[in-house]
Amino acid sequence: MTGAISVDCPAKVNLFLRILAREDSGHHQIETFFLAVGLYDRVTVAPSGSGIELRIEEGPTSSEPAGAAALAVPSDALGPPEDNTAYRAARAFYAACGLAPATVVSLAKRIPPGAGLGGASSDAAGTLAALNLLHGEPLSRAELLVAGGSIGADVPFFCSEEPAALAWGRGDRLLPRAPPGPAWVAIAVPRRRTPTAGAYASASAKLALPAGPAVLPRALADSWEALARIRRNDFEDDAFQRIPVLRDARAVLAGEGAVLAGLTGSGSAVFGVFEARDAAVGAAGLAGALDGIDAAVAVPALDRAGLPGDGTSDGT
Repeated sequence: MTGAISVDCPAKVNLFLRILAREDSGHHQIETFFLAVGLYDRVTVAPSGSGIELRIEEGPTSSEPAGAAALAVPSDALGPPEDNTAYRAARAFYAACGLAPATVVSLAKRIPPGAGLGGASSDAAGTLAALNLLHGEPLSRAELLVAGGSIGADVPFFCSEEPAALAWGRGDRLLPRAPPGPAWVAIAVPRRRTPTAGAYASASAKLALPAGPAVLPRALADSWEALARIRRNDFEDDAFQRIPVLRDARAVLAGEGAVLAGLTGSGSAVFGVFEARDAAVGAAGLAGALDGIDAAVAVPALDRAGLPGDGTSDGT
């Protein structure tokens, strides 16, 4: 067993997102296209005597882009430790592999909650991966995906360690797809946020469900323009009515040349995809200056080479 393992946990944006059905359980069936982006939380796991302890770290994460410090999440905004997805992931890991819990999980947050950027899900996936490495990989990739799926709908995507994927069901049926090409993503996060459950309930109430899946073009991932032509997010109209500055931020990003711009996830952040870094940085600066936008940042769209590796260890 190594002394400690650290894993960078990337954010994601949804290049499109449709609600297909509402289950009797209250969960929803969706179809979406996930894209991992270079804004990270960081999870570090280390052995301890017994039990699971969660610590929230202050200070920068590794590979931190300019402006990310403005997105730092204070520990008092994260709720009770036992409700945190990193803590729940640790509990799920030990249950799955039959080991007695014995770890300290440290979490540094840069991905803002309630923004549709998948930070909580990525933290869970990163915790599972880090603990698996710490304990000599007792779980297979398939077993990690099952454990992740028990925690949240987006967790399997992050467990897959793919830079982009089409997803269906609750987000747990995945078809990896390479991104169309290098790009930068400007992300604007509003001061007001919307809880995920409330966003789903409100958006789905306005839709005729169940809905059939889209017939996706063969050239879906051949270019950003092809993706832009089918871009749609079923949460967008509802979110823009509740938080009007989101519409303004999307207009700024589109006006600055984003090839694709809109809401990510169920909200509440908006994003724009740019082919050039300078354009993304400039657009993020303009969107971030809008009244009601808490912070904005420009980060790279990740490809396989840009994904976090297998974790780093501080020794044995």
